[in-house]
Amino acid sequence: MQSRIFKIGWNLIDMIFPPSCAGCGKWGERYCQTCFANTRTISPKICQTCGEPLRQNNISICERCKSSEIFFTAVRSWALFEDPLKKAIHNLKYQRNIGLGEVLSVPLAKFLIGTDWNIDLITAVPLDHDRKKERGYNQSVFLARPLSWLMKIPFNEKTIVRVRKTRPQVGLSREQRKQNMDGAFCCQSDIAYGKSILIVDDVITTGATLNACSKALIESGAEHVFGLTLARSVRL
Repeated sequence: MQSRIFKIGWNLIDMIFPPSCAGCGKWGERYCQTCFANTRTISPKICQTCGEPLRQNNISICERCKSSEIFFTAVRSWALFEDPLKKAIHNLKYQRNIGLGEVLSVPLAKFLIGTDWNIDLITAVPLDHDRKKERGYNQSVFLARPLSWLMKIPFNEKTIVRVRKTRPQVGLSREQRKQNMDGAFCCQSDIAYGKSILIVDDVITTGATLNACSKALIESGAEHVFGLTLARSVRL
């Protein structure tokens, strides 16, 4: 019911103020069918832990996951972080086009239905206070909340709390990203305990942020943690 009301609300807004496609600029849709068709989805040949596309056929877990302490059970991404999806994500993230969250949550829901994950709770990677105040919203919440409505799974934005301000991850190496995120998150054990939790984010690169969030959840008693992102960038 909430999903239908949310969709109807955005449809009414779009009737009054017709949108343009965030991927190509075409008039009339938030993300048009041509851009959906031109979005390169991730192939099945991936690391079964982090979801990174694999170049070798004879392995199922990438070397980075084998040599690292990983706290999530699995992470998956819908598509590659390249245009037209890259433009759309930037539009959602920096141009206040929050209606895109409803449109782009649909492929996430279809993807999630195809997994064997038994999710009890959905949450989103939190922004730090200053960044959220500057931007006015957390773009990942606008993906996670409609996804929860579509999947009929509870959503709690406050499951994970960012307790330390971090540098932007852009431009940092893999090791720098990991150090930047160490100890940046905590969570309430009464929310996480015994649950299988899905963390939603817009883009994954090295997985440092999702792993740090997962660590906080596991240390608070979560049984399993999964990650789902719209896009995956090339890892450093």
